[in-house]
Parts: sequence; C-alpha cells; structure tokens
Amino acid sequence: MKKNIYLLTIFIIFLSSITSALLLFFYMNLENNMTVGLTIMSIACFLAGSSFFALFIYLFKKLYYRGEVYIYTIHSSVRQGVLLTLGLMGMVTFFSLGVLNIKTGWLLFTITILFELMIQSVSEN
Repeated sequence: MKKNIYLLTIFIIFLSSITSALLLFFYMNLENNMTVGLTIMSIACFLAGSSFFALFIYLFKKLYYRGEVYIYTIHSSVRQGVLLTLGLMGMVTFFSLGVLNIKTGWLLFTITILFELMIQSVSEN
C-alpha cells in the first residue's frame, strides 16, 4: 500500500469518527440505554484520538527525519497513536472513577511507555 493512500485512509477515519462523535454528543439520548451510548461514544472518541495522534506523530517524524520516512514509520505512528489514546482514555476513566491522582497517573504513563518500548524491541528482531 502506498504511503499517501494509507495517510488518506487514516485522515478519513479521523474525519468520520470525529463527525460521529460530535453527532453522538449532540443527538444521543443516554436515558434509554446508558451502556450502549457510552460504549459507542468511547469507540468514536478512541478512533478519533488514535487517528489524530497517528497523523500528528507521523508529521512530527517526517519533520524530524527530514522527509526520510517509510511505510513502517506510518505503522509505528499508528501504534504509538493508539497507545497514547489508550493511556489518555485510561486517565479519563480513572478520573471519572475518582481514583486518579499523581501516582496512578504516572503509573499509567509509565506502563504505556514501557509497553511501547517492549513492542519496539520485539519488532526490531
């Protein structure tokens, strides 16, 4: 798959998921079934966040490497965007449950970083 088509697909996922998240936010009735509503909203926010961070990280890498990017750079950017979004959504969940403080926030951040380092070390071999 070409890089431009891959990036266009990620951008389309971002646009469609941010649109669906906004439509769900303004027009969803949570009183009928709160579990289904929150699940759909969290999936839309996850897709929007992970595709946004993937594009942002890819553009940062493109600037950092001065245009020398390959298809595996996009793969790693998508993976890092997903992990960053999962970490942020975990912090939001901890905050909503009332268990987020400095220690649990740093613990979740450290787990996310160590998980990314583990995946990088496995994928290099």
